[in-house]
Amino acid sequence: MLSPAEVHERASALRASPPEEVLRWAVTTFPQRTALTVSFGGAGVALAYMLSRIDKSVPIYFLDTGFHFPQTLEFKARFTAQYGLNVIDLKPATEPGPLYQTDPDRCCWIRKVEPLQRTLPGFDAWVSAVRADQAKTRSGIEPLEYHEADGHAVVKVYPLATWSRDTVWQYIKEHGIPYHPLHDAGFTSIGCWPCTRATRPGEDERAGRWSGMGKTECGLHTFTVKQ
Repeated sequence: MLSPAEVHERASALRASPPEEVLRWAVTTFPQRTALTVSFGGAGVALAYMLSRIDKSVPIYFLDTGFHFPQTLEFKARFTAQYGLNVIDLKPATEPGPLYQTDPDRCCWIRKVEPLQRTLPGFDAWVSAVRADQAKTRSGIEPLEYHEADGHAVVKVYPLATWSRDTVWQYIKEHGIPYHPLHDAGFTSIGCWPCTRATRPGEDERAGRWSGMGKTECGLHTFTVKQ
């Protein structure tokens, strides 16, 4: 495992690199210890496509919350088969019912955070499609970050950190990459159906997530501590 100083140094060196180079660095630096998480409802499909051209054996984790849109599950199956990806479903350990109605933070923790939290110790690098322009809570991210969670160190890898939403969609269209059908219905960020709506003109990309709940993150990218 790299030290925090080594990760910071490499992050500076890769800051201006194409996402493919950042992704390849992770896969080659941490062979068999790299994982990608993808919701199949956003820019993650671009990373999944890139990974299919680098190493299809790298595990791609899908947080199966039990509340995904039917379109998400259908698209996930079709995309996985088309590119021959190693997609693994992570499910909650318990079934808390419609907790999203009374405690959405707890609902996200049980259905998304805890399944990944118990899986993460098996990896040294966690790749995600988080971008700096998605929200104020993400504005300071680097292509590589050293994080810790429950005593386990992990390098969080954000190959798309410096890309804009327009750049992502330009890449998707130029390479003919399939994308979630709900994007054409005005959904700019897609999660669980009870907590996701289409965005309105002029709204932020993630404005349709947990609308009116005073909530902006599910917790996946806040339970680890950046060093």
